[in-house]
Amino acid sequence: MLSVLGLCAWLAAADPLPPPPPQVYSSDTVLATVTGERVAEVSFVAAHCAALQRHLEFALNLPPVPGPVARIEIGDVAGLSPIDTRRVGSSVMLILRLGSPQEAPERAAQAAAQAWLARVALAGGQPVTGVEPWTRQALACEILAQLRPSLNDYWYREGRREIPASLEEIVAGRAPDREALLFWRALRRSLGGPPEQAKGLIASAHGQPVLKRLATLTKSPDEWWLLQRAELLLSREPVSLGLRESAESLDDITRFVFDLGAGDQLIAGADLPKHRALPAVKLSIEARLKGLRREVLRQNPVYHNAWRTFGTWLEAFEQGKPEELAKLWSQYQEERRLADSLRREVEAAMDTVVPAAK
Repeated sequence: MLSVLGLCAWLAAADPLPPPPPQVYSSDTVLATVTGERVAEVSFVAAHCAALQRHLEFALNLPPVPGPVARIEIGDVAGLSPIDTRRVGSSVMLILRLGSPQEAPERAAQAAAQAWLARVALAGGQPVTGVEPWTRQALACEILAQLRPSLNDYWYREGRREIPASLEEIVAGRAPDREALLFWRALRRSLGGPPEQAKGLIASAHGQPVLKRLATLTKSPDEWWLLQRAELLLSREPVSLGLRESAESLDDITRFVFDLGAGDQLIAGADLPKHRALPAVKLSIEARLKGLRREVLRQNPVYHNAWRTFGTWLEAFEQGKPEELAKLWSQYQEERRLADSLRREVEAAMDTVVPAAK
């Protein structure tokens, strides 16, 4: 009995067993093997790798890069950048720190892009750190746009509103994401078909300056960029409009300017029914009603009721009684006032510049 108690005391005093090593999960893709201690993070990064491979395969007809796949290890290692790239023998290894939920998507996309670019550089006998910065940013944006299609509309909408970044900023990787995406898509259009686009991307992965390549395509790269950017933005209408675009479109469709004999005059909607017998007014109302029916589904939800109320006024304009039209116009103005008020609240919550009320 005493010996059993002594053995128990000895076991209790002994050093505790070390904790078992953490389980490591992995996911294999054509581009890279992703490893980490959290299965959700591994799957998340692997999805971004698969999205890039789809873009390369279907948009550029690029086969997988020969040689060993890259290795992406998810972990928080002190002293390293969020995406640390290094050559290990004949392969590439990246150590990725995903960071916060807000940072994780962009970092996962950039890690996938960097893995592919580093593999291409290594296959071409070039240093894995010599890739031009814009290429990683542009490919990461293509990944994000593929996984989150609404980003396409968001970036194109921003592009119409914001001043273009300079080529120097884009090439150095200092431009906003939308500018890197637009530059890559503009460059693809100028390079030609998928084979030429693939060659251009591979050349950038090998560290060949894209500005030198642009100089062979155009006499003025800066003018080329501004023109191609504008054409690209105009070639794609957004599926849905933002707050500002819906408000500006509503301003345009509710602004009535007619020549009543004394030159062009701005006529308030409440005063327009008295002129509805004029042919120009009839044609304008018909055109606006057709345009509203075509565009109303693209409007931002904040302005949806205002658009529909204005549409009801347009539909009743030809046959409605003056008092009925006056009531409908008053309802439209109230819906517009409420929409503008809600817009200012939304923009204030998003820490954006709040325009003055009209």
